[in-house]
Amino acid sequence: MTERKTIQIRYRPRDQFRAFHNRKQRWAALVCHRRAGKTVATLNDLIRGAVNECKPEGRYAFIYPFRTQAKDVVWKYLRRYSEPLWAKPPNESELRVDLVNGSMIRLYGADNPDALRGPYLDGVVLDEFADMKPEVWYEVVRPMLADRHGWATFIGTPKGRNEFWQLYQNAQNNPEWFHTMLKASESGILPAAELVIFARK
Repeated sequence: MTERKTIQIRYRPRDQFRAFHNRKQRWAALVCHRRAGKTVATLNDLIRGAVNECKPEGRYAFIYPFRTQAKDVVWKYLRRYSEPLWAKPPNESELRVDLVNGSMIRLYGADNPDALRGPYLDGVVLDEFADMKPEVWYEVVRPMLADRHGWATFIGTPKGRNEFWQLYQNAQNNPEWFHTMLKASESGILPAAELVIFARK
């Protein structure tokens, strides 16, 4: 029997995200205030899935509304937290990291859904889902998860009664979904003085 090696990464989850990391559900919806740390938390959850699920040639994706956003916001985090797990240096042109167990993590933009078509996915995070066309999920990403029983996490900030709002409403009444809402006034993440600034119009 092969002994599994323990590798530590630099991520330390905030208490507010521990229930998310410990979930058992296939689907998850997180409504979080600005600067709550939802991108870092869900990216590290994606990295953990890519390493621990040990699926043959595992494929995992983090999708932002625009590819330029994914590169500006998520790429530096992906490199930082996945570095101890690299099989080779990251591919910046493809925004791709290959891990020592054969899994791959890639960043995509929902602005080019055709770039997503074709391959399967074992796990995916859709960040700021409210800013994406719903077809990206229903017509492109969801079918990619089917044959390997992949999972998905949706995250975003409140922006009215849109597709993300409806998805979260449905998640609250479905035991197959993990859901949580972090309000700036309740989470304890931001100092009180900052909340006053956020409240200004």
